[in-house]
Amino acid sequence: MRARRGFTLLEVMLAIAVLGIALAGLLGLQNQSLQTVLLGQETTQASLLAEALMTEVELEQFPPIGVTRGDFERLFPGQYRNYKWHKTVVPSELFPDVRKVEVHVVYGPGLRRNFTLVEFVHDPTPSGGDSDNAADEGDE
Repeated sequence: MRARRGFTLLEVMLAIAVLGIALAGLLGLQNQSLQTVLLGQETTQASLLAEALMTEVELEQFPPIGVTRGDFERLFPGQYRNYKWHKTVVPSELFPDVRKVEVHVVYGPGLRRNFTLVEFVHDPTPSGGDSDNAADEGDE
């Protein structure tokens, strides 16, 4: 009897099937990896945009109480169309010269994702009562 050389058709078909299943799993992992990278990029962009809005708040003397909404067209024309924001400014419960500022950036498909940045802002103008008393005490 002569020794066989090579593979049978059945062996080749099984090898191709196993290879196909393995490659399908690898492609699924690649897709998941790309989705994770895109989500990370969107979240990073949302945090940078929230920081840009908060920087504008810090440049104001003392933000007015209330809620404002908008998009980033004024700051970045033609960019970030899938990003919207709203800013909430409320007075502090303990200190009259401090306000709580919350910047919310919503983004992503259907604007379902959000990023929130919170900061407390102090009124830079000196309060009249405390500085007058200190000046009067120094005169005596």
